Amino acid sequence: MKTLKLEKTTVLVFFTAFLIAIVSDADLASDRSSLLTLRAAVGGRTLLWNTKETNPCLWTGVFCNNKRVTALRLPAMGLTGNLPLGLGNLTELQTLSLRFNALTGPIPSDFAKLVSLRNLYLHSNFFSGEVPEFMYTLQNLVRLNLGKNNFSGEISSNYNNLTRLDTLFLDENVFTGSVPDLNVPPLTQFNVSFNRLNGSIPKIFSRLNISAFEGNSLCGKPLQPCPGNNKLSGGAIAGIVIGSVFGFLLILVLLVLLLRKRRKSDSVELERAKSGEGELSREKMSREVENGGGGGGGNSGLASDSAMASASVSASGVSSLDSKSLIFIGKVERKFSLDDLLRASAEVLGKGTFGTTYKATLEMGMSVAVKRLKDVTAMEREFREKIEEVGKLVHENLVPLRGYYFNKDEKLIVYDYMPMGSLSALLHANNGTGRTPLNWETRSSIALGAAHGIAYLHSQGPTSSHGNIKSSNILLTKSFEPRVSDFGLAYLALPTATPNRVSGYRAPEVTDARKVSQKADVYSFGIMLLELLTGKAPTHSSLNEEGVDLPRWVQSVVQDEWNTEVFDMELLRYQNVEEEMVNLLQLALECTAQYPDKRPSMDVVANRIEKICHSSLEKE
Repeated sequence: MKTLKLEKTTVLVFFTAFLIAIVSDADLASDRSSLLTLRAAVGGRTLLWNTKETNPCLWTGVFCNNKRVTALRLPAMGLTGNLPLGLGNLTELQTLSLRFNALTGPIPSDFAKLVSLRNLYLHSNFFSGEVPEFMYTLQNLVRLNLGKNNFSGEISSNYNNLTRLDTLFLDENVFTGSVPDLNVPPLTQFNVSFNRLNGSIPKIFSRLNISAFEGNSLCGKPLQPCPGNNKLSGGAIAGIVIGSVFGFLLILVLLVLLLRKRRKSDSVELERAKSGEGELSREKMSREVENGGGGGGGNSGLASDSAMASASVSASGVSSLDSKSLIFIGKVERKFSLDDLLRASAEVLGKGTFGTTYKATLEMGMSVAVKRLKDVTAMEREFREKIEEVGKLVHENLVPLRGYYFNKDEKLIVYDYMPMGSLSALLHANNGTGRTPLNWETRSSIALGAAHGIAYLHSQGPTSSHGNIKSSNILLTKSFEPRVSDFGLAYLALPTATPNRVSGYRAPEVTDARKVSQKADVYSFGIMLLELLTGKAPTHSSLNEEGVDLPRWVQSVVQDEWNTEVFDMELLRYQNVEEEMVNLLQLALECTAQYPDKRPSMDVVANRIEKICHSSLEKE
C-alpha cells in the first residue's frame, strides 16, 4: 500500500514538473512572439535576429532568466516608427533600454502590464504626448529616463506613487507648468532642464545642481531667489534712480579714462612696430583656440568651428629676432632660413599647454608646424640640450622635430605638419553635417600606434616620460596614422603650465608638471582610450555635473547597464567586434587605476592592444 502511494506521489511530481516545463516553454514562445512584433514594427533589417532560432534568448540585446525575457537592450540600433502593442506581454521584463533611436508616438498602453520593470531608458528618441497615467502604477521602477524626447503636458505629482524611484530624467522635452513636490525617497538623480516650466522649485530639490533646472522660467534654490510680493516704497524707488544715475556717470568717467589709456598704448605699440620690436604673430589678428594644436599642428578638438585665424608672420614685425639661425636636427631634405619662416603665411592651429602652434606655408610650397613656446624656465644651454635630445627620438609614431630657434624673447620649435589634425578634432570638433565617422578599425589602429609611440619614449630610460598625453596631442597623417606630439616639453615649462588635472587627463598623484612618471603617462593614455571608445571628452559637461571623471562615469554605466551602451554611437554598428571593444575598454580602466602600481606598463598596454587588433582582423 505504501509502495502504491509512493508511486502516485512520484507520478504527481513528474506530472507537475512536466506541466511547469510546458508553461515555461509557452511563456518563452509568447515572449518570442512579442519581440518579433517589435522587430516588424520598428526594426526591420536593423535587428539582425535569426528568426529561425526558436530561443530568443540567443538574440542580440535579449537577456533571459528562467526561460523568460528579463532585459531588452537595443540602444542606438536605428529603430524608427511607433512602438507596437505587444511588449506588455514581456511580463518578467526588468530592464528596457531603447535609447538613442528614432522612435516616435506615445508610450503603448500595454506597458501597464510590465509590473516587474525596474529600469526604463527611452531617452534620445522622438516620443510624444503626455506621460500616461499607467506609468505611475509601475511600483518597481527604480530608474526612469524620458529625457530628450517630445513629451508634453504637466509633470504629474503621481510620480510620488513610485516609492522605489531613484532616478528621474525628464530633460529636453516640452513639459509645462510647475515642478511638483516629489517626496518619494529622495531622488538621487533628477533633471527637468530645458522644458517650458515656470514657478518656484520645491525645497526638496534645492540641494541639486543648477544644471537640473536650467532652460526654464524657474526660480528658487539652486537658481535665483523668487521675487517678493512687497511693493517698493517711494523712497526706495528714488534711491534706486539716484544710484543708477550715479553709477552711469561713474561708468562714463571710467570709459573716458580707458579710451585715453588705450590711445596711449596703441601709440607705444606703433612705435615699437616701427623699431622692429613686434611679436611673432599679432594676437589681435588671430583667433587662438584653447587647449588644442599640440606639437605638430592640427585643429583643436575643443574648437567651436573649423575656421582658423589667418595671419602673416612677416607682417608681425619679427625683426626683433636676432641674427641667429634656425638650428636643424637630423637629416632635413629641404632646409630654409629664419627669414623664409618669417615671410611665410601662417594660420593659428591652436593654443595649447606649452604655447601657440601655427601652420607656416613657406614660399617654396612646403608647410611646417611652428610652436611658439611660453613659460620656458630653462636657460639656453639646458634648452638646447633638451631639445636636441628630443630631436634624436625617432619613431614612426612620433611627430618628427625638425629644428628650433632660441633667443631671450622667443623660443620656436619646428615640426612636420600633420594634415589631418588631431584625434580630439576628429572626435569632437565636427559633430554636424559632413563629419567623417571614425570606424572601429581606424580607432583601434590609432590606439595601437599611439601606444607604440609612447612605449618607445618609455624605453629610453626609467625617467623618460611624455608628461602631456591627451587626444589633442595625437596627430594624424593623411592615411590616419597616429603621431604623438609635445613629448619632452614638460621638462622645460613651469609647473603651472600643465592643466591636465582640470581637463581630466592628469594622474591623481601628479603635483609637479615636470615630475611626471611613466605610470602617470599610462593614466593619461587610459583616459585617451576611454575618450576614443566613448566619444566623450574628459571635460564633457554631462560627466562633471557632480565632479564625476571619465573613468568613474564609465564604471557607473557598465555597472548599471549593458557594457556596450558605454560606447560611442558610431561604434555600436560593429557588433562583430563587440568583445574586442569591451576588452579595450577594460584595458583603459586598468590604465586609469587610482594607484600607480596597479597600472600596467606601456609596453604591456601596446602588446594587449595589438592582440585585440589582430583578434578583430581575424573576424573580417
